[in-house]
Amino acid sequence: MDKDQRYRAIWDFQDVINVVYKEQELKSLAGLNKEFLVNERQIVGWYFNVVRKGRIKFKDFNFHKCFDDLIFCSDEILHFTALLYVYAPHMNNPINDGYWFVDRMVYPNMQNLEAKRFSMFSNSVTEKVYNYWDRIGDIIAAYFPDLIDPKRVFFPTAIDIIPKRFHASPNYIWLKEFREGEYKRMNEKRKDVVHYLTHDTDFRHKHLESTSDKENMEKLVNERDGLPDFFKAQIKFTLDGFEKAILLIDEITFEELKDVQ
Repeated sequence: MDKDQRYRAIWDFQDVINVVYKEQELKSLAGLNKEFLVNERQIVGWYFNVVRKGRIKFKDFNFHKCFDDLIFCSDEILHFTALLYVYAPHMNNPINDGYWFVDRMVYPNMQNLEAKRFSMFSNSVTEKVYNYWDRIGDIIAAYFPDLIDPKRVFFPTAIDIIPKRFHASPNYIWLKEFREGEYKRMNEKRKDVVHYLTHDTDFRHKHLESTSDKENMEKLVNERDGLPDFFKAQIKFTLDGFEKAILLIDEITFEELKDVQ
């Protein structure tokens, strides 16, 4: 295969991904056409207007780099989630491959290429979602440098240091509830992947524990097959969470940075 053929293959595959974006109504902070619209709000001008005083006050924090990183992380989440939808319909299914062996049904995991790629991309998107929320935590923590150790800035710790005077804010309430609910659920998946077992190894060994148990096998397969929709929901959280975080920072700026012109 020559260089031109490889180049065409890249863009042919991108065409497939673009179809999935539209079919599943997936988007990122930047948007599919770089319109940068989130909940009908143009976020580039809005973000830099909101953080203008913060950039003056907190010179040790690079608001521009953090915004760029959020945009890139969001694009990564979009891309890897779409890849899950691309590969999911073509994965091997132990239930469909079941056969009678001696005196019982056996459901083998004859992993195909599509299932292996699916596992790889599910690991990747898990980490990318975590990275995204880590950046949200960085922005919030930048406004309270005296309340947190710079080496201990994560999304949960950033939410935890927000002073009580802001706790009645609907934006804080959304972020707090997300931190204690959906974020925690996502982060448990991330911890398993990073510190314990990848999705692939976890699936393999749970499969071995239930090779003849159809009920458990169906549960295992359904859990795997539900990952694309799980991360599609995470995309919505990332978009709404960005809006809530910047709205909260706007409130914090109004109360805390009145002396900054």
